[in-house]
Amino acid sequence: MEEELVSPKIDRKACIRARVVEAIDDIDIAVNLWLSGKTRNAAGKAFAAVKALLSALVTKELDRLSGIDEWYAKRGYTVPTHAIKGVTEDLSDLGYPEVSSLASLAMDLHDYQYNGFDPDFSKYRTKEEVLHDLICVAEAVLKYAKRWFPEYFDEKLETLYNFALTSVEKLKRGSKA
Repeated sequence: MEEELVSPKIDRKACIRARVVEAIDDIDIAVNLWLSGKTRNAAGKAFAAVKALLSALVTKELDRLSGIDEWYAKRGYTVPTHAIKGVTEDLSDLGYPEVSSLASLAMDLHDYQYNGFDPDFSKYRTKEEVLHDLICVAEAVLKYAKRWFPEYFDEKLETLYNFALTSVEKLKRGSKA
């Protein structure tokens, strides 16, 4: 399920919904990539899911964040990768303390996507360590999508959410085998 992505300058609610859909959909894709043996691509999709969720949250809080820095209204709502640390600090100050640890895990997965197990760059030594963080990120994205954006959950989004949740549960069962 894909929603048209419009600028929040045009339609803030449509932008938020599109990013929430993207985040949930990317989690499902990440899980399926992992299950097909594409661990680095799975890590990249999990990172993309967090980025989409953060973008939705920034857009939701755009008025409050723009009071901190006008950059948010200009470009910050896209949550550029280089700015994730600062964005999560600002969101944490607005009452979303969980974004910092979620973004940190996502950045570790992003590093793994590009560096694999290179001991000079990777924080991971084994696929099991990567899988642990992938599952943590997947569960967090789904939980926070529901918690932060309940007003966007109609029947279609609920179906997508349940589909992704089932995929994550399948991955968890497979990781214990």
